[in-house]
Amino acid sequence: MRVAYRIFIAAIISVFSIAMLAGTTEAAEKLKIRLAAQATSGQVFQYMAKHKGYLDEEAIDIEMIYINNGTDAFSALSSGKVDVLSTYGTGGPLIQIANGQKFTIFGGYMIIGATPVFARPETEYKGIESLIGKKIAIMRGGTPDIVLKGILHEAGYDINKDVTFVEIKRNQDVMEAVRSGQCDFGSVSTGFEPQIKESGMKIVMWPDELWPNHSCCRMLSRTEWQANNAEALKRLFRAYLRAERDMQQPEGMDTVVKLTMKELDMPEALVRSFVQSPHLIYETDPYKNKVVTMWERMQGFGYIKDKSINIEDHLNTSIYKSALDSLLAENPDDAFYKSKMEMFNTYNM
Repeated sequence: MRVAYRIFIAAIISVFSIAMLAGTTEAAEKLKIRLAAQATSGQVFQYMAKHKGYLDEEAIDIEMIYINNGTDAFSALSSGKVDVLSTYGTGGPLIQIANGQKFTIFGGYMIIGATPVFARPETEYKGIESLIGKKIAIMRGGTPDIVLKGILHEAGYDINKDVTFVEIKRNQDVMEAVRSGQCDFGSVSTGFEPQIKESGMKIVMWPDELWPNHSCCRMLSRTEWQANNAEALKRLFRAYLRAERDMQQPEGMDTVVKLTMKELDMPEALVRSFVQSPHLIYETDPYKNKVVTMWERMQGFGYIKDKSINIEDHLNTSIYKSALDSLLAENPDDAFYKSKMEMFNTYNM
C-alpha cells in the first residue's frame, strides 16, 4: 500500500509540474506589439479588449505609446521605435508610401472620424459652393485636409485656384485662425467639436455626409516587420474583434466611455462627443477599396505624383481575414462575425 501511495503522490506531483511548466511556456510565448496612437481619440478597441481580458486570452501584449503628432509618429514607425500606427488617418500613411516608405496598411480603426468643417456664426454656408473664393485653415496631410480637398476635387473645383488653403500645424491654431477672422472656414481632427462650440463658432458641414465611408484611421506597420509578425497581428485582431463585438451590445459604448475617461484622463462630455458621435464609426475592417479610392483622389488633386507605385503592394487584408475566419470557425452561428465577413467581402474583394 505504501508503495502504491508513493507512486500516486509522485504521479500527482508530476502532473502539477507539467502544468506549471506549460503555464510558464505559455506566458513566455505571449507576443508583444508596440502600438502608437493619438491620445485625442484614444484606442477604444484596446481599452475594451484589456478590460474584458481578451488580450491575455489571445496571448498578446500591447504597449500603448501616445504620439499626438503625425510626423513624429511616422518617424517612430520608420525607425523601428514603434511597431504599429493606429490613429493617423489614411492620407498621411498614403503620402508616406508615395514618398518611398516601405509601409503596409493591414486593418482599420475608424472608417469616418468626426472631422467637422466650421466657421464663425455670421459666416454663410449653403453648400460646398460656399467655400469657393474663401480661406480655409487646415493641417496638411491629415484626414480633414485630404477628405475636404477630395470632395472639392470631385465636385469639379481646382483646389489650387478656387479656394485658398492656409496650412497650420496644430488643430488648436486652426480654430484660432477661424475665430480671429484670419480664415473663413476650418476643419479639424477628431475630438474638437466641444472646443469649436465653446469658442462661439458653428459646425457647417460634416465631410462624411458628402463622402461616405471615406476612410479615416487605418492600421499600418513596416512591411518587413509585418511579414515577420503576422501571428502577433492575428492575435491583435482576434482580441480587437471580440472587443468590437462587445461594443455593439446595449451597454457597450457606455463602457467604452468610462474606459476612455480613465485611460486618457478626459472629462465625460469630451469623450462622449467623439466616442458616440454619429460622424465617427469605429471599424476594424481594412476597407481596402476605400483606401484605393482615396489614393486615386489624391493622385487626382496632385498630392501623389509618382504614378509608378502600385498601392495594392502596400495593402494586406489576409491577416485580418485569418483572424475573422478563426473566430467564425469557433462561433459559426454568431451574427456579429457573420456580418463582419459580409462587410469584408463587400469592401475588400
